[in-house]
Amino acid sequence: MNRLSTRARLAVLAGLLAPALGLAACTDLSVDPYSSVTPENFYQTDIEVVAALSPVYSQLRATLWDYHNMSQVTSDETIVPTRGGDWFDGGDWLSLHQHSWTPQLGFINGAWNTSYAGIARANSLLSDLQTIEVPNKDGLIAEIRGLRAFYYYTLLDLFGNVPLIGDEEGEFRVDPDNLPPTETRATVYQFVVDELEDIRADLPVAGAGNGGRFSQGAVDAMLANIYLNAEVFSGTTTAGGIQRGPQQYQKAIDAATRVINGPYALNQGSAAWFDQFSPTNQADEEHIFVVQHLGADGYGLNFPNRGLHYNSFAGGGWNGFSTIAETYGTFDADDPRVGIFAIGQAINYDTGEPINNRAGDPLIFDLDFENGVTPAGGGASEGDGVRIVKFPVDVNRETNGNNSNDYPYFRLAEMYLIRAEANLRLGNPGPALADINMLRARLSGDVDGDGTDDTPAPLTSVTLADILNERLFELTYEARRRQDLIRFDQFTQRDWSFKNGSQPFRVVFPIPQTQIDASDGLLMQNPGY
Repeated sequence: MNRLSTRARLAVLAGLLAPALGLAACTDLSVDPYSSVTPENFYQTDIEVVAALSPVYSQLRATLWDYHNMSQVTSDETIVPTRGGDWFDGGDWLSLHQHSWTPQLGFINGAWNTSYAGIARANSLLSDLQTIEVPNKDGLIAEIRGLRAFYYYTLLDLFGNVPLIGDEEGEFRVDPDNLPPTETRATVYQFVVDELEDIRADLPVAGAGNGGRFSQGAVDAMLANIYLNAEVFSGTTTAGGIQRGPQQYQKAIDAATRVINGPYALNQGSAAWFDQFSPTNQADEEHIFVVQHLGADGYGLNFPNRGLHYNSFAGGGWNGFSTIAETYGTFDADDPRVGIFAIGQAINYDTGEPINNRAGDPLIFDLDFENGVTPAGGGASEGDGVRIVKFPVDVNRETNGNNSNDYPYFRLAEMYLIRAEANLRLGNPGPALADINMLRARLSGDVDGDGTDDTPAPLTSVTLADILNERLFELTYEARRRQDLIRFDQFTQRDWSFKNGSQPFRVVFPIPQTQIDASDGLLMQNPGY
């Protein structure tokens, strides 16, 4: 399979589109065209085929924004406090953290739209491929179906009951007079699983350096995650919570093991652990499936900007996203992974020098929010809240806000965590303990510069509470915490700072009201909303 990077694909697509748009603006339209691009004459070379994939892949970046926000800010990992006149935004951010969102919330409609846009792009390309012959057609179709399955996975996770557009009969276009109905969460779950299992053999094994393309590794990683959450994903959500479906822990173990035995490798040493989130993390051996970013071309990752202060680098951060005290306090002070947080004297990431707040005083990132996080309490100060800096600023960026860090949707460490949890839930603590300690042992090195090795001590036994904590230590800010808290019955049942109480039905989000209104009642609202 052609292994052009996303950068190459974007360049090819831009090269095809820009001249066409330019000519359309200045050419006499009465002149007969010299050529016409159609599905039949476009897909002639590997480069053209790969270029056609670009819109399906590029939509991953748009999907990441709302999916990440809704997965993070609704959990105990992330809060976006109101700071003076900043970040209130009509109460939208606080409604996520406080579990008070409504079907009218813009983030909810955004997540729906971006995922279905990805599905539409995939279906359009699949429709084109029905009647033409292209190089490696089976592999190409499998890759597109895999991406479509990923977009459905985000909808399955967030909303549960959603329409399925595109089926085994090849009906990829939506008839406006015959819109698809809402399917049950269990039906969507089975569709995604069936798609992934059906396409696996037609995909490349892939491996290190190819995380930007959908592969057998991506299939197995997705299946491992889905099977771990099978009781939730195949269950029925009611106003009273989830009626869980069948467990699939052995299948989760099998899928995770296929990835672990594949061509991926854990980054060894604490420095290498941090490197996998850096602006130079392309081709990382631990990454299985990533969203690629290229800041120089305007396709950058803005995660580093979200929490850092306005004075943290040239062009400024946004001074929004933080974590709460009890989540930060869960980390062992000697665990190198606590370094994903910035606390204490803030620095300028371009110069390494200490910075001041707007009043000219030293800017200290503090654990507490003395005046709360809402306008009614006075809101947070510039320095309130520990900041998440897992994805660091690209000091070589060409434009502010466009960092080149690739974002791993799936990476190898999670496969060890999935296998450990599934084994423990099946009554196999020995293999679970071995996998957890494997992840801890690879974090070797002198992180704080005091001349001693900071490798976390191995656990002598393991409980489900240990695994939930270990997932927090390893996967913070990777859009897993909401899933984890739901699976562990803590998402709506447990309170944390600035979130007091929740309703059981909030384990899924409502169908956006704008979508229900536009469907003339065909779409059904989720229970409780």
